[in-house]
Amino acid sequence: MYPPADRLPRPALRSPSTARPGRSGGGVSVTIAAIAFVLLLAATLVGVTAFQGGGDAGIGQATEAGLGNQLLYGGIFVLLLFGTGLRNLRTMLCVPFGVTLLFGYCYLSTLWAIDPATSFRRVTLVAMMTWITFRSVGELGPDRTLRLLRQFLLVLLAVNFLAVFLLPDGIHRNLISEEETVIGSWRGIVSHKNPAGAITALTMVLFLFDNRQFSRGVTIAVVAAAAVFLWFTHSKTSQGVVVLAILAGWAIRHHDADRRVVLAGMLMVVATLALLLVSANIAFIDEVVNDPNALTGRAQIWPPLIDYVGQHPWTGAGFQSFWAIGDASPIFSLTSSWVSTNIQHGHNGYLDLLVTIGVPGTLLAVATLIVWPLLRLLFSLSIAKPRRSLLLAIILFCAGQNMAETTILAASYGHVFLMIALAIVYRQSQGSAGQHHQLRRRALRLLGLRRAARPAR
Repeated sequence: MYPPADRLPRPALRSPSTARPGRSGGGVSVTIAAIAFVLLLAATLVGVTAFQGGGDAGIGQATEAGLGNQLLYGGIFVLLLFGTGLRNLRTMLCVPFGVTLLFGYCYLSTLWAIDPATSFRRVTLVAMMTWITFRSVGELGPDRTLRLLRQFLLVLLAVNFLAVFLLPDGIHRNLISEEETVIGSWRGIVSHKNPAGAITALTMVLFLFDNRQFSRGVTIAVVAAAAVFLWFTHSKTSQGVVVLAILAGWAIRHHDADRRVVLAGMLMVVATLALLLVSANIAFIDEVVNDPNALTGRAQIWPPLIDYVGQHPWTGAGFQSFWAIGDASPIFSLTSSWVSTNIQHGHNGYLDLLVTIGVPGTLLAVATLIVWPLLRLLFSLSIAKPRRSLLLAIILFCAGQNMAETTILAASYGHVFLMIALAIVYRQSQGSAGQHHQLRRRALRLLGLRRAARPAR
């Protein structure tokens, strides 16, 4: 049941459909936003490595490869800023407060970063990508954004198949500094099999949920083709996580936002079962983690990172100032194995956050990029059930994938997908009734940022 009108939070006075950005009509600003959005997708998902052989991409995939890419993102930012963002201050400040606070902390970490210049450049690049995403979604609106995204992913899937069969580098072949198990894996025109697998998995999610854009026949064909491509990428992380994300989206399809007690009970049951499962298999987990050959070598990457977190728990090395900064990188003092010479990121987004922005920054990142958006998504009364399933699946996929890859708060495809989902969640939940408004007021009061208000009469 919806709450009585006199108990609706103040933002509910404005209907989401009439909120400021994302007008339903056309116009130059919408066209510019669409162009900027497509350019962002092309630069992030494909980048300069299209039709070229590639190794294991680093933290930024192809997006921080050189000055050319930085100029590309800067150009997209300027195009969008002057094309749509200068109407008023509110349109320019389109990134939510929590995400803005997180970037403020990341900028603060550049003061103690091992390589301050590189750290500042990298956080600025990720901040620009985040602003571009939120501004584009705000101008286009959720429906138009998702239509453009599906069309782009459909074209990319088709081109990837053509690259596999027509181009010599569509399949990983003779790679330098790469494990032999990667050879033979499909990547299409994407830089590496891992991002190719993740992008293909998200294509399946976009076509399975809230898809009123294509007929059922087209949807089945696209999902089947994406599943085949995903299988031949041999990206086990994406294969496993997408199954869990799809199951979660399917399980939440009948959830009513006003039945919070039932949802809380379900979450407690799931959390209890997860703890019991981990407890029952703790010996096996310990054996896997300590096996150097387990998890395709990741078990050799993580121990040095855990050691560094133990040495610098509060500050870290500074935003993205741990990997790929030359001889000053701490990894050389932590290990002399192949990890120090062949790896450009920790293959775990959360560990990479811990070693760069410390425990406080990591907690802030998880809270603002995952926990709070999920609460808004589950408690908002205005987000339709099919879209809730879609957004939940995207967020959970991005969160789960970072257990074995690094895409969160990085100049990468994963960060852009997560920001698209967050931008839609914020836009559609901001003006609607729901428990998330009350939770937000309580959190602000606890932080001393808002005085307690008297209840409305």
